[in-house]
Formats: sequence, structure tokens, C-alpha cells
Amino acid sequence: MTPLETVRNVIQCDNGRDAAGYRALLRDDYVARVHGTIQTQGAAQEVAALEAWWAATPDSHLVELATHVDGAFVTLRYELSGTNRGSLGGRAPTGKSFKTEACTILEVHDGLVTHTWRFADTLGMFSQLGLGLPD
Repeated sequence: MTPLETVRNVIQCDNGRDAAGYRALLRDDYVARVHGTIQTQGAAQEVAALEAWWAATPDSHLVELATHVDGAFVTLRYELSGTNRGSLGGRAPTGKSFKTEACTILEVHDGLVTHTWRFADTLGMFSQLGLGLPD
């Protein structure tokens, strides 16, 4: 599987709420950074974080806008939308919707994602949801 095919499978698993399929695409020592800070370490921790996101925004949906592949690295620009129906960052659900653009760089080796670097307009998303400033 090419790095781009792997990334598109990640998107499909995310949109399909397929935790087992998502986990199968991550290397055990996977590391995710958000805005330069390590958010999750290990595939199990990443899947748990994603399941919490799905609980908070059960209708969230990611749409690929553009990709660029450079060897093992795939840059993905996407639109993310959804509705806050569950606790998000310890805050009560607002029932409000959001739509934002984001960018993630994924490093893929042998069909498995090893690292991600995510950059998103978190302040804009929290503002749309009426949640105030993110932690």
C-alpha cells in the first residue's frame, strides 16, 4: 500500500467510525503532535483519543481538499465539520455545529502511519461551538 493509499484508508476509517480499521493502520509506536506538542503516544492511546472525539462529535466528517506526497510523507489539507453532542475537553455539549479547515502531515512506512503533525484552527472551531478558549 502506498503512503497516499494508507492516508485515504485512515480517512475512510475515521469517517466510518472504524476504530479497529484505524488501529490496523497505525504502527505500535505511533506518535501524534498537535500544534507541535505531543498529544498521543502509541496506537492504543491515539485510538482512544479518536473514540473520545467521535463521542463528542458523532457526525464529524473529514473531506480531503488536497494532498501532496513526498516519499514517506503525505500532507493532507481537509475540511472538518460536525456537531458537538458530547463532552469536548471536559466541557458540556453545546449542540452547535462547526466547519473548519486543517492540515495534517502523516509519515507512513510499510503501509503504517508512524507519526502525524496536526495543525488546525482550534480557536475558530471552539468559537463556532460556543465553548470559549481551548485549553
